[in-house]
Amino acid sequence: MLARIFAIACDANYEPGLHALLNSLWVYYRGELAIFVYHRGLSPESLERLAGHPNRPHRHHTTELPFPAAGMWEAKQQVFAHCIGRACCVYLLDADLVLTSRVDDVFELAEQGKIVSSADGVVQTFGPDYMVYGRQLPGTRMPYVNSGALCLDVNRHWDLAGLWAFASKFGSYSPRQGYPLRLPGHGDQGTFNAIAALLGKAGELHVLPEATWCDSTEGTSLQIKGVRPDGGLEVWNVFAREQQRLVHSSGPKWWTECGRAHLQRFGDKLRCFEHFQNYAPTE
Repeated sequence: MLARIFAIACDANYEPGLHALLNSLWVYYRGELAIFVYHRGLSPESLERLAGHPNRPHRHHTTELPFPAAGMWEAKQQVFAHCIGRACCVYLLDADLVLTSRVDDVFELAEQGKIVSSADGVVQTFGPDYMVYGRQLPGTRMPYVNSGALCLDVNRHWDLAGLWAFASKFGSYSPRQGYPLRLPGHGDQGTFNAIAALLGKAGELHVLPEATWCDSTEGTSLQIKGVRPDGGLEVWNVFAREQQRLVHSSGPKWWTECGRAHLQRFGDKLRCFEHFQNYAPTE
């Protein structure tokens, strides 16, 4: 069983982001940790390109997941469960972000039993509509965390991994609105937070600063301070006055015309993605 891995869920719409992310993982880890890619809709040429990446990612089609997945949010909810028996600490990353640092400290926290992610807005108070999860949930308050970069020990938190996977069939965001349960919450992230609260996991959350770990804070501006000889970036968050640990294209995607126009407002943010898009990894 692998001690630490990265995991990514991706379809053809996110393929440009996937390769930039893989390049950033190569820069900072050089194949040191295994990478599991859960894919659907990729062409044979795309799969061949993926297999040829120096990271040598483990490729899993979404049909290998425990339950049929209507979309990639539903697939993503099942990744932790699929990793049980294959890995211990799993860092689940969205395919629209890149690392700008090593993240050993995140894995260390997960090995201590923490559920590690950044804040995504303010503390959430679950309303009456969350009664469907459990009678105790309405009125509960918990930090609302981002599922875009989420790390935990899947064996220690098997209950959370398993219930999140099972709930993928019943999210109100799904095409059939999750009939008959219709579990509320914004996508996979909303259901994750609700289930974590239901299971009493609030005390096991380690909430990272939103600015430097999600960079969706209003007014954020990033500055590339340097490019290392190995291709790594030194990125500074001007708003937080701290090192930027990862860069997340959480709005319009950076590889689209709309996304490129949107990201012009955030200093060097677009340049971070383009750097790893154009980086040529070699073994």
